[in-house]
Amino acid sequence: MKEKFMRGSHALGLAARIVVSVVIIALIIWKYDDFKNMDIRRLVAESPNVAAGVAAILGVYLLKSVVFVVPASLIYIAVGMAFPTYWAILINAAGIIIEVCVTYLFGLIMGGPYVLNKLEKTKYGAKITELHGKNKLSAIFAVRFIPVFPIDLVSLFLGAVRMRFLPYFLLSLGGILPRVILFTVLGDGIYDYIPMETIALVCAIALPVALVVWVIRYAIKTKDAEENYGKPPYEPLKDSKRYVIFDTDMGPDCDDAGALRILAHMAKKYGITVLGAANCTSNPYANGAIRAIAEHCGLGEIKVGQHRGEKLLADGDKYNKTVTKKYFKFENSAIAAEPSNEFYKKALSKAEDSSVTVISVGTLTNIAQMLEEEPELFNKKVNSIVAMAGKFPSGKEFNIECDIKAAALVFEKFKNIIVCSGWEVGNGVMTGFSRERENDPVYDSYKEYLGKKEPPFLRESWDLTAVQYAFEGNGEFYSLSKPMKITVDKNGAVSATRDKYSKRYYIIKKAEDERIAEYLNAILEGNENED
Repeated sequence: MKEKFMRGSHALGLAARIVVSVVIIALIIWKYDDFKNMDIRRLVAESPNVAAGVAAILGVYLLKSVVFVVPASLIYIAVGMAFPTYWAILINAAGIIIEVCVTYLFGLIMGGPYVLNKLEKTKYGAKITELHGKNKLSAIFAVRFIPVFPIDLVSLFLGAVRMRFLPYFLLSLGGILPRVILFTVLGDGIYDYIPMETIALVCAIALPVALVVWVIRYAIKTKDAEENYGKPPYEPLKDSKRYVIFDTDMGPDCDDAGALRILAHMAKKYGITVLGAANCTSNPYANGAIRAIAEHCGLGEIKVGQHRGEKLLADGDKYNKTVTKKYFKFENSAIAAEPSNEFYKKALSKAEDSSVTVISVGTLTNIAQMLEEEPELFNKKVNSIVAMAGKFPSGKEFNIECDIKAAALVFEKFKNIIVCSGWEVGNGVMTGFSRERENDPVYDSYKEYLGKKEPPFLRESWDLTAVQYAFEGNGEFYSLSKPMKITVDKNGAVSATRDKYSKRYYIIKKAEDERIAEYLNAILEGNENED
């Protein structure tokens, strides 16, 4: 039933776009001579009275908001010449109100995906998207105030993303009116130099072409949407076979050690290549613990990068130092690592586009650094981030609070999919070891961290569930939320609100805690050196 409704909706949407396109193209062809030779002064002069003249000008604004052919500056100047300055400013202000309202509505009709895709390919589109993504009214005002951003393009975008109308309306007027007033008082001198015939010709050719492309692309998107209907937006590693980078704060808690064992097991089970691990803490012994666990679990001598910069979680030695000293004869080589940004650059530069998933079970510090230093490389190569981060639908969580600035930057700057495994997912899922094991760095990590002499050694599974979802996705244990806009406030609190154009999601736990724990414990207490 839902599939039939979706197909009907897409069909109606395509029909509506075709009708709109045909009407606009026909209007341009029919009235091309009028557009080419449009003279605002003559429209006013030939009007039977002032009211009719004003109505004619407002009609031009309405026309401009639909066909985008008439230059705005020409109207401002011409109205300033035809009326006293005070009245001219009021008339132009009324025209701007019509234009921003109609174009906003046009953006709603055209739909977000089309407008967003078009914006990404325009000169100023990416900047408009970025400023809006900051979710600050000041950024929207700047887009309106700076003359380089086309009025109608911005209006289409803000309508398509369904910005609340009242803030949109007030910010639009406040930003646009200063230039309207300026051009209104300029007078005859500039008006006569505006090449209206050339401008109209270019617009009359470009707009129909753009409309045809618009309809074709929408039809293609409709077909793709029907083919992908019902599929989750995140494709798990077991199906996609993407590469993996493990980003961890090994040390402050032992579930990072358990998560790395789960990762090693599933990488072997599903044939996934692990490019390496990034240590987001300042504790070098975390590098030794990562290497010991990776080697014991069959990943071999993986490459390790470590956070450089301000100290972060530097005292996480509850098990890192013990594990490093026990499993490595040469301690110095075990704890050595290149800077995390260099590690990421080397790993990603060799990967194909959109071929990497980063599984983050610590702070988002390393990822934020990459998005500041190499945003194009990171966004191009990384298909998705699965992060143990946040508490949903709202709340505070350790990984976010440890580096609030980094978390906010990642949610803002990363262009692709982010799946969050919130605190509530792994909390209550008690995993670890119920019996003694010898020469096992994961077992030693749990034992040392918990400070007990005898098993069971059990801990919540915040990081383990994130890794599990990254590999296996939706199914018996988990499902995914609707697309959400996820934000981090200055105090580290995370909130999620519905936004159908977003690429952010959080995991929803379906199975009982005991059932998930049983599944994960079977892996933790098994022997990953045998399949």
